[in-house]
Amino acid sequence: MHFGLVMECDYRYGTTQEDAFQEAFNLVDAAESGGLDGVWLAERHFAAPRNPLDAMGAGIPSIVSAPLIMASAIAARTERLRVGIAVSVLPLNHPVRMAEEVATIDHVSRGRFDFGVGRSGFPRSYEGYGIPYEESRERFEECLQVILAAWTNERFSHHGKFYDFDEVAVLPQPYQKPHPPIRVAATTKDSFPRIGGQG
Repeated sequence: MHFGLVMECDYRYGTTQEDAFQEAFNLVDAAESGGLDGVWLAERHFAAPRNPLDAMGAGIPSIVSAPLIMASAIAARTERLRVGIAVSVLPLNHPVRMAEEVATIDHVSRGRFDFGVGRSGFPRSYEGYGIPYEESRERFEECLQVILAAWTNERFSHHGKFYDFDEVAVLPQPYQKPHPPIRVAATTKDSFPRIGGQG
């Protein structure tokens, strides 16, 4: 059994964003020294305080809109903890860039990175980026396909519904082989068999 922290990096009313970052790093330091196995970062967009429409409708302010950057900082300041994302909202990210950044963090952490992926159940995140939420499933599946191809081929081409390119070489390749562990979030009845069927 493994024990860790899931960090949504909330910041409370009356505190500052700087306080929230420092509190997050203090928690990481405590997890490392206290013997926990890992920390997992959420991905939250438009999560400003005092507006119930923000924070993906939850009204909880958060500073973790760029979890991969925070994960890299955490990996650099720790020696033992595994660092994961719970979850990267794939449809809001370009898959080639995501493949590059995740592989980079995998090297910075020397193989201590876990890649959690999902499509988010909060349409507000999509609205802010101008992406139709109705496309989230198709975008998620295509993004994951591109990321896996980027990590398992020296060069590859892709011609899909949302992404189209030829002869791309993604560097670095992941530190862990063939790639970091991938954890897929599934919350709807039809998602479970689709994800399970991918292994």
